[in-house]
Amino acid sequence: MNAIAKLPSGKMLDISRFVALVPSEDISQKKYELILEGYPHAISLEEKDIEVVTKILNQRQNRDISISQQKELPNKDKALEVIQNRMNRNKKMSDDESLQREEFFNEFKQIIDRERTSEQKLYE
Repeated sequence: MNAIAKLPSGKMLDISRFVALVPSEDISQKKYELILEGYPHAISLEEKDIEVVTKILNQRQNRDISISQQKELPNKDKALEVIQNRMNRNKKMSDDESLQREEFFNEFKQIIDRERTSEQKLYE
């Protein structure tokens, strides 16, 4: 997707190809070099262009974060539901079943550690 931006200096650039914004070697001039994907050399930008580019990049970053958070919400809701169901099931568990699970886990730990060297043991 192309995101064309017109800068105050009159330069037009496709911000979707943004790679880096690096200060020029002479910091006193307040110039920056814009590196774009697929472009053979850096583009020199003036201070007034930098303000516009950084504003656009911040807006894009905030939008991308918002979109990714919206995509994660359904998964988080489902995960919370699974955890809640498991907690409810564990609350209803009988003492016998709880002891049986504890014994199973202790046996599991012994089997795992039996196969490992003393430096690699997980449970001892």
